[in-house]
Amino acid sequence: MHLLLGNSRLESGDYTGAIRSFERARAQMRPHTSQALSVFSLISGWKFDDLAITIQRQLCEALCAAGRRKEAAELVLKMVKTFRQEVYMSETLTKWISDFTRRCLSTLVGGSDKASKAAPNDKLPTLHPTSSPLLQEWARASLMCSPWKDALIAASGVNIFPCTDTSPVPNSVGLEFTAPRPMIYRAICERLETMDHILDASECFLQMKNELTGKFGKQAIWAEAFRKRCTEKLERLGDVAADAQQHDDAITRYSAALSLKPPIPHVFIKRSKVYIAKGLWEDALEDVNQVATLDPSTPWGHERVLMEWAKVNLKNGLWKDALSAAHGFKIPRVLIYRTLCQGLEAVEGMIDAIDCFHQMTNELTEETIAQAEQAEWVLEFRYSCSEKLERFGDAAMDSQQHDEALKYYSAALSVHPTNNHGFSILQSKHCMAKGLWEDALNVANEAIAFDPLSPRGYETKRAALHGAGRYDDAIQTFETVLSMMGQSPDPQVRERSGQYIRPSSTRTMIRKIVQRTIRHFPRVLINMTTGRLQNKTEQAAAFMSLPIVNKLVSSMTTHIDRRHIKREVRHFFRYVMLSHKWEENEPLFQQVIHMAVYDLQQSPTHDKLQMFCKIVRDAGFDWAWSDTCCIDKQDHFVLQEALVAMFKWYRSSALVIVFLRGVSSLAQLGGLMKSIWNTRAWTLQEYVAGRVVQFYTEDWTPYLNLDTFNHKESPEIISEMETATGVSAQQLTSLRPGLSSIRDKLRLASTRQTTMIEDVAYSLLGIFSVSGIPAIYGEGENALGRLLAHILTGSGDVSVLAWTGQSGGFNSCLPAHITVFNRPASSHVPPPVEDSEMEKIITTLRTSALDLDLALKLYDRLNDLPSPWFVASRMKLPCIAFKLPALSPSRTSSGRVYRVETPAFGMLEIKTKQDPTRLNSLYLIYPWLDVLLDREDMYTGEFMEDDVEEPSSPGADDEDVSDEEAEDDFASLHEHEPPSPPARTDTVPMDRETRALRLLARLRQPFGALLLTLTSMRRRSVVYRRVAADSAITVQLRESVPLSDVLENVRILDVL
Repeated sequence: MHLLLGNSRLESGDYTGAIRSFERARAQMRPHTSQALSVFSLISGWKFDDLAITIQRQLCEALCAAGRRKEAAELVLKMVKTFRQEVYMSETLTKWISDFTRRCLSTLVGGSDKASKAAPNDKLPTLHPTSSPLLQEWARASLMCSPWKDALIAASGVNIFPCTDTSPVPNSVGLEFTAPRPMIYRAICERLETMDHILDASECFLQMKNELTGKFGKQAIWAEAFRKRCTEKLERLGDVAADAQQHDDAITRYSAALSLKPPIPHVFIKRSKVYIAKGLWEDALEDVNQVATLDPSTPWGHERVLMEWAKVNLKNGLWKDALSAAHGFKIPRVLIYRTLCQGLEAVEGMIDAIDCFHQMTNELTEETIAQAEQAEWVLEFRYSCSEKLERFGDAAMDSQQHDEALKYYSAALSVHPTNNHGFSILQSKHCMAKGLWEDALNVANEAIAFDPLSPRGYETKRAALHGAGRYDDAIQTFETVLSMMGQSPDPQVRERSGQYIRPSSTRTMIRKIVQRTIRHFPRVLINMTTGRLQNKTEQAAAFMSLPIVNKLVSSMTTHIDRRHIKREVRHFFRYVMLSHKWEENEPLFQQVIHMAVYDLQQSPTHDKLQMFCKIVRDAGFDWAWSDTCCIDKQDHFVLQEALVAMFKWYRSSALVIVFLRGVSSLAQLGGLMKSIWNTRAWTLQEYVAGRVVQFYTEDWTPYLNLDTFNHKESPEIISEMETATGVSAQQLTSLRPGLSSIRDKLRLASTRQTTMIEDVAYSLLGIFSVSGIPAIYGEGENALGRLLAHILTGSGDVSVLAWTGQSGGFNSCLPAHITVFNRPASSHVPPPVEDSEMEKIITTLRTSALDLDLALKLYDRLNDLPSPWFVASRMKLPCIAFKLPALSPSRTSSGRVYRVETPAFGMLEIKTKQDPTRLNSLYLIYPWLDVLLDREDMYTGEFMEDDVEEPSSPGADDEDVSDEEAEDDFASLHEHEPPSPPARTDTVPMDRETRALRLLARLRQPFGALLLTLTSMRRRSVVYRRVAADSAITVQLRESVPLSDVLENVRILDVL
């Protein structure tokens, strides 16, 4: 029923209705088939009958007529596959299939009128214009489930063209088709290309080309276009793999591209680079040969590949191994040698390059090397290597590496082209490297004879003269070289003359360095060679007359080696200082200035000086200094300079020799500690300042027979000095000149003695770096007063006022004797408050009925006060002054004391030799304001190093000094004036309120007060004097004292 209705609708043009009817008819056939059949898929094994075939044929016709050709093509293709597996087959059906293919399926490409009327939503398959649509569909289906080679085998005999009378008859197994082989190959190649299987597509194409012996016939145009497309795609894929370092993939793709002839030169180049990356040098060279054949003008040749090969194989420097590995290269042997020589030269392996060159000349024939291209390279290589080896040899000679220089010069001579002048220069340098200076000089003269106008011969002669120690002749020859270069007609030679340093410039620099070195040394030194006193002018002249000066000038031709000059100058000017106790009849300046110390008449003091000089001379030093004869004490300026600079002179010396008069060579441990030397004021700074110290007994043997060079590091000396001074060796060595650790320095000095009372102060000028105090012998104890006033003004350290005893004549607040500083300042300065205790006090103050505003005013007032200072002998003393009621005397077992009941401190007892009851108004003074303001670190009693830089010894080699420096490198040794007192900073930041509360907490601590009396009132100027107490006046401010009273008592007093 549905079949007849479908035929009727098909004839009437109702194609959609016809398709619907045929589908219904086929649905009715399904129960009668062995397997189900759908419109778009036929199940293999289905059994046909005439009615089913008719329905299928009519459905295909309806689909084609309706413009649904793609569905019709797929249905016919599935029918063909099914028919090949079925026994049932008719010739009528075969003819219909061929006819239907011609009528309907060809319109998929050809574009018939019916095809142009196809529905817009019907997507037609994209096929090559000359391809068979049905074969393309077959290729797509076949390659989805099997490799292309299997599909190609299965496709043998397939025919997609209409059947003719000569078409084969179906056999018993199925219908066999025949088809043109190019069409099958083409379908497979295009399908593989569509699937991006470019390697398979190129292989299939090559098999097609081989099978057809290159005769593509009608497919020739397609074949050329396909080859180009595959070549381009393979090259791009190779580039991607090469960039990703996938070398094997890159080689495979480049090789596939090259197999699609004709080969392309730049693809060979790309593949050769990948071969190079993999180390396949022979393959790379083969590709280079191909490039040279295809395009001789390309720059990519054997040289490029060989240089890359050399870079890789010469990394370990084993050029012979690389040469052995190159035996398989199909290129001329000379090219391999040339590449190795150039590669070794490029990496500065000059000796190996020369060895390789010699092996080449021994192995290859002269005809091979003498070829035009190679001969030019050989000559250029000889010159280049010879010049480089000569430079290397020169550098080795300059650095005193004579063996290296000899090696380089020998190699240079072995390759140097025939040139009498240049060859003679090399021979001369070769002799110099062997230390044959006279031979070198003779050969240099021969070089000059060959070319008298060339400066090189004279330069070589200068070097030979310098090596032979004939420095004057070397300098004269160098002057000749510079003159010749300056007058040369060659502008390059004249320009090169500017690279040299004239001897006069070197001498000038040496003089400057000498002057800078000795500028801050002692004004007069004893020359150990002559035994005569020499001032700085004579000292400089002594150095400039040494042979070392001409040696320095001769050696510095291209640059001035300041470091070398400084090293020589400092070594020469190392001096040794004598530390001793003065005795009667010491040899003075006016006596020794006119004679050598070695000529002094025999006496104990003369013998002391002479033995000192002998020890210095035997130790290898050229200069010595003794305070007896090296200071012109009649010249006030010279004396003043010596007093201030003596500490630094000792500090800068190479050695300090201590002469222990009264200590015999048999003395046991303790002799140093008990010696008179250890009681003198001057010797304290001499020991502290000296870096290296040696102790000698009175018969000039080492104390305790110490065999160490620096006795200061000996455990025996350290122990005795610690006992003698009362401080550790570390504390002693930490002392530096300047205004730090003031109280500790004064304490050390308080145990020392002097012959002249003024020397108590003058012996401390150096250790405090005080330069503004003139030496006035005869002023007595005022010398100490002037020193302490200077220290107090410069540092603000009021611990100088913490003493008990007798006031001095310079100012009543300063002591008459330095011995008062033997007691610690802690007897006066308030003790520190522990942090935990401080926190408790502050917490209590915050919770009390404290007038915080008043506390802040007190803090601000005290914080704004300046440090104490002196104007002449008058001191301005910021303090808190509490007026005392009248004192009453009383007697105790310890002597007379004075008592008084005060509202601020309660009952007081004061011991003093003066009678305070006869004095005017008395005041108790609180001067320790730095303590109240948390600036008490200067009174802690601990040693503090100065900010002054540690000076270096003139005997030390300063290897860190830049050659280019032009400033005085010794200025740092002695030109540092003591810095202003450093600003006190708190480790923990505090707000102003907390600082004020801490001030109140400290204010209530016990402290040692000063007792002052009002002396006079003149023109609004109130003047006070200190009443010296015999013991510390320790008091403590009562809690009941209002802050307003304390604030009112803050003053700056004028103290005489």
